[in-house]
Amino acid sequence: MQEWARLSRGPRRPNARHRKAWTARAAETDLTPRGVAVIAVVAAFSTAWLEIATTGRLGWFFDTMFVLVSTTNALAAARTALYAPMVVPPVVLLTLLLVIALVQPSAIDEPGTPPDASVVQMIVVALAHHAVALVLAFGLSLGAVAWRSSVRPPHAEDRRAEDRRRDVIRSEGRDPRNV
Repeated sequence: MQEWARLSRGPRRPNARHRKAWTARAAETDLTPRGVAVIAVVAAFSTAWLEIATTGRLGWFFDTMFVLVSTTNALAAARTALYAPMVVPPVVLLTLLLVIALVQPSAIDEPGTPPDASVVQMIVVALAHHAVALVLAFGLSLGAVAWRSSVRPPHAEDRRAEDRRRDVIRSEGRDPRNV
C-alpha cells in the first residue's frame, strides 16, 4: 500500500446531521394568515385557469378543489390565525369571479344570462351557480376552526404543570435551572 494512503487525513468529522425532507419540515409549521390567503388565492386561480383552459368554463372540478383547499387551509392554519380560514373563501371566490368576468366573461356565462349583462350581473349569476361550493367550503372551514378551537394543544396540561412547578421554585427563591 502506498504511504500517502496510510497517512491521517485529519480529524474525522462527525457524520452530518440527518436533515428531514422539506415536506416534513413544512408540515411541522402552521400557516400564518398570509400563508392561508396566498395558498387559497394561488390554488383557486390555478384551478380556475386549468379548468377554463381545458373546458372553457368553470365547473365541478373548480368547485371540488375550492372546497378541498378551503377545508385544508382551516386545518393547516396556526391556532393564532384561525380567523383567516373563515374570511378567505368568500373573498377569494368573489375576487376570482371578478377577474374572470373582466378577462374572459364566457367562462362564467350561464344559460339565461342576458347577452349584454354587466360585470356585476355576471358575478351575481356566477355566485349563484357556485353557491353550493361556497356554502360547503365555508361550512367545512367553520367546522374545522370550531373543532380546532375546542381541542387543547397536545401536552397543554404537562406544560401548565411544569410552569406551576417553576413558579413554586422561584417563589422559594431558588433557581429552577439548578433543581
